[in-house]
Amino acid sequence: MKTSSVQQRLGAVLGAATLALGIGVASVLVAPPAGASSGVVAPLPAKTYSLSSYYGPRCMPVAGASTWHLGQDMGAARGVRVNAIADGVVLKAGATSGFGQVVVVRHTIGGRTVSSVYGHVVDGDRYVRAGQKVSAGQRIADVGSSGNSTGPHLHLEVWNGTYGAGATHTDPLTYLRGRGVDLRATATRVAVRSTPTSCTYYASSSVNLRSGPSTTSPVLAVVPRAATLTAKPGAASGTWREVTYGARTGWVSASYVTPRRPATAPPTTPTAPAPSKVSYVAVSSLNLRAKPSTSSAVVARLAKGTKVTHLAAASKGWVKVKAGTRTGYVSTAYLTSTAPATPTTPTTPSAPAATVAYVNTSSLNLRAKPSTSSAVVARLAKGTKVTQVAAPSKGWVKVKAGARTGYVATSYLTTKAPAAKPGTTTPAAKVSYVTVSSLNLRAKASTSSPVLARLAKGTKVTHVGAASKGWQKVKAGTRTGFVSTAYLSATRPR
Repeated sequence: MKTSSVQQRLGAVLGAATLALGIGVASVLVAPPAGASSGVVAPLPAKTYSLSSYYGPRCMPVAGASTWHLGQDMGAARGVRVNAIADGVVLKAGATSGFGQVVVVRHTIGGRTVSSVYGHVVDGDRYVRAGQKVSAGQRIADVGSSGNSTGPHLHLEVWNGTYGAGATHTDPLTYLRGRGVDLRATATRVAVRSTPTSCTYYASSSVNLRSGPSTTSPVLAVVPRAATLTAKPGAASGTWREVTYGARTGWVSASYVTPRRPATAPPTTPTAPAPSKVSYVAVSSLNLRAKPSTSSAVVARLAKGTKVTHLAAASKGWVKVKAGTRTGYVSTAYLTSTAPATPTTPTTPSAPAATVAYVNTSSLNLRAKPSTSSAVVARLAKGTKVTQVAAPSKGWVKVKAGARTGYVATSYLTTKAPAAKPGTTTPAAKVSYVTVSSLNLRAKASTSSPVLARLAKGTKVTHVGAASKGWQKVKAGTRTGFVSTAYLSATRPR
């Protein structure tokens, strides 16, 4: 009799005995999967997944994704159990950049240290915590689609060494097969493994094509929004992508590259940098600085409508310009290509003048510091008048609203006054809704704090106080506790 037949009959006998004793379904013993003799098992149950994107160089599947796939993607339904591939200790469980939610486990396999990474799961700390010991086959997470993901799947990585401490990545498919676990044999579908010869991308906005992967490298051309770019799979350096635009090959920031064509059709040929470009000051007073930094000396203050000539391509929100006889740097956020009704001339240095703006969204947080994790001082209603106390920096500006002073995001301000005089409001009770299938309500603002309850998708919660460092104190029914703000939405999910 074949060994597989013996295992199947043994499993059937054990299952029948278990049911006869009245043991719950969660406690039923099952035959260990292939590879169990080596202490290594598959991360997903057999016939619940398909093999899709493989380890190795690739084209970016979504904006912000890498060009070298460090793991093996296993497409599966949301909620399918994710198992530890071997005995080990949890290094990380919870939110992280890119993966959204992740579990990382360190193992000792065959006398060597190996780490496994389980990315895009539903809730990384639902079943395990950092420092917890786990066994091969133990449920550590559920399949999800958090982070940079195109749909529900498990992204599995295997690293030789301790993850994050000099470990080297390896092909998970090959590694597991070498230890008796053939993921191909138990998959419902296996995609053809091939590497494309070329990738097609598009510029998501106007971007500089540079000679090297650095903002200090010379600009070869300005790529207009929606222009077509081609690249080789894996051609990247950190957050830069090597691409070809027309007849030129250079580097662009990955933040401006997308695999999906934007709505606007682009020109078909490269354009050279346009140093003779002209813009106009769009705010009542704009600082002309000696260097591209808010801490640099103010050379002059330019009045609204002042004409400036660009001397170089914009970089990181700054552009070098000439205003009359003076040369310096200004923030691109306060320039417009539209000339004012009455021509103006460049101004000479003048005394500082307060810039006034108005809130252009229904409710804007006035924060103690220039950060979304900072405490909310007040919520400003649409149309509230604010006076700038300092120059904008990195998307934030210090303002005074009534008797209160704090920071607001510049993207929610406008220079156009509303029809009626606005006012400020104090923080009011805010309502949000849970956006994931299950969200932990914790006793304190920490993933290591006890779970008071698990809130289902669509659960209505009332904010108690302001959010801080990614956590929000809320009231859900009769219970009060803390939840992660990443899984809340002002809109009730369908």
